[in-house]
Amino acid sequence: MATSVIEICNNALLDLGEDVIMSLSDEGKAAGLCNHRWPAVRDAVLRAHPWNCAMTQAELASVTAAPLWKWEYKYTLPTDFLRIVQIVGQGGTEIADWEIQGGIILCNEDAPIYISYVRRETDPKKFDALLDEALSARLAATLAYPLSGSTSLAQSYWSFYQEKLTEARGVDAREGVPESFSPNGWLGAKMGQR
Repeated sequence: MATSVIEICNNALLDLGEDVIMSLSDEGKAAGLCNHRWPAVRDAVLRAHPWNCAMTQAELASVTAAPLWKWEYKYTLPTDFLRIVQIVGQGGTEIADWEIQGGIILCNEDAPIYISYVRRETDPKKFDALLDEALSARLAATLAYPLSGSTSLAQSYWSFYQEKLTEARGVDAREGVPESFSPNGWLGAKMGQR
């Protein structure tokens, strides 16, 4: 399991036959590309699945101004938000009718609402070993063309990434990604006080 962004980047570079880097600020094309592409690659892979290491919950209060049309309420998403997994209303019932527009959840459910979501996890020490491999494979696929000029190499690494992603998702899903969000623990206690 990688313990740093540099290790994940170096795994991708080694797969591509490139020299390793010591830091994202190193001189050279490989370090510059890793520095530029890492945040987008990390967020894309985290958004691709509700990874256990990146799951969290939040209670949202409605924004004071109502939406212009169609919806009654709007809620600002947390700044670390990447993907909604589930939204639950005050009564513990899943909200099925909602949409996201520009970092805002729009729905017809009065405040507060509770969300289960994938957050932007920036600490690689929290990543599972298979997630590390998926991240490294996606980074290799992203860097293959800029470093080699070969579209076939880039396509080959994209296929490799898809295989790694499938494997990582399968293992992660068997380790308890919630299928439903039920109000218990902090949420149940909070709702019981109303």
